[in-house]
Amino acid sequence: MGDVVKSSDSDQIQLQQCFAELISEINNVFFNSLSSPLTITLGDEFQGIINSKTAVAEIVIAIEELKWKQDFPILFRFSVHYGEIETEINPMIAHGMLGQGLSFARHQLEEMKKGDDRLKVSGKISNKSEMGLSLNLVLELQKSWKWRDRRIISSYFQSQDYKITAGELKKDVSLMWRRFKSLAFESYEKRKKLTLLIYDSSN
Repeated sequence: MGDVVKSSDSDQIQLQQCFAELISEINNVFFNSLSSPLTITLGDEFQGIINSKTAVAEIVIAIEELKWKQDFPILFRFSVHYGEIETEINPMIAHGMLGQGLSFARHQLEEMKKGDDRLKVSGKISNKSEMGLSLNLVLELQKSWKWRDRRIISSYFQSQDYKITAGELKKDVSLMWRRFKSLAFESYEKRKKLTLLIYDSSN
């Protein structure tokens, strides 16, 4: 489950549109990894059932990366829980299902709203501390980026090449190389690689 942080402070119409577009794109890209698709349950919340721990990391990272393509800043909070679903899983929409897993994930999300945590992993998982910490390190670095750099960051995720980004934005190549360094993209890739290794090993 996830929600938009401080959604009440945002332009609601633009938020709804960008949020819906982002969730739709994730469902299309990760169709085979979702037992039940990510579904917007309230104006600023979503839930879904993911069929592997590796896919959890991939989807959270993809949500964070794809949002930079938008014209509207969104900050997400995530609740990941490994638990039981007692009713039949709905493969078309994540509505109408019941179970301890869903209840705990929602409770955890509500508790997170009282603090500054961006992501928590819970349930019967042996290395959930490592899973939670690694993804939080990815989220932490992304949170430090400024929305005014959106076009640079979005271009980076498309090509990962400062020369291509410089050409797209009509900027000096050496300047763009320095911006890539200051935005710590190398550190981001290391954090992402570590996170995926941890989630792969937990399957």
